[in-house]
Amino acid sequence: MKNYSPNIYSGIHTIEITLQRWEYVGHITQRISGTCKGKDMLDFDFDCEDDHLENDCNLKYHEEEDYFSATLKDPDGNMLDIDGRSDDFNKMIVKMEIVDFRKE
Repeated sequence: MKNYSPNIYSGIHTIEITLQRWEYVGHITQRISGTCKGKDMLDFDFDCEDDHLENDCNLKYHEEEDYFSATLKDPDGNMLDIDGRSDDFNKMIVKMEIVDFRKE
């Protein structure tokens, strides 16, 4: 990101999230609009999954049972299917980064 102005609050943040379990990794790209800045934007929420979430790990949230499932990959292309309660999801996040901000 080239510029993150402290004077512009209303906009769309693009957040990249990396999940990891052992050597298996997956990525999520989340777009969030609002008036928050910085660390306040770095809080993953399954509510945005359908409309504002892209991922390479087939992440799915099963709302009725309150659990998630995903498929992570290692550097050799081997896959690991995972699932768990939604409140355990954050324990797999190893990196979160604001990669873009666009003024609304």
